[in-house]
Amino acid sequence: MSKTTVTKAPAKKCAAKAAPATKAAPKAAAKPACEKKCAAKAAPAAKAAPKAAAPKKVTVEFVADCPLASTVSVAGSFNNWTVDVDMLKKDKKSGLWTAKIALVPGDYEYKFVCDGANWDAGDNKIKHV
Repeated sequence: MSKTTVTKAPAKKCAAKAAPATKAAPKAAAKPACEKKCAAKAAPAAKAAPKAAAPKKVTVEFVADCPLASTVSVAGSFNNWTVDVDMLKKDKKSGLWTAKIALVPGDYEYKFVCDGANWDAGDNKIKHV
């Protein structure tokens, strides 16, 4: 019986070859196909984390009784106490100022501001949504 020697071929490594430059080619050459395959094997894609569902907003109505005011707004913890963001509209029949604002459930402090300068007197009101 004769003895046969088996030699294994060395494993091929991915060698990136530079793509020949052409006039129409962009400045950055595309990666060769073999490099793309090697990169995919070396770094498996991480599983995407499930997105947390955003809390549903609830429409809340704010009502102010400021009969002599020409403008009324509501400023509070939900809008960083900004005076000119959430403006109320005057109902001509009742004389009340109202606004509907969508808020995430929680507790919010607020005050009404008449004519951009006159804040409600006293403690902040609290709206539970």
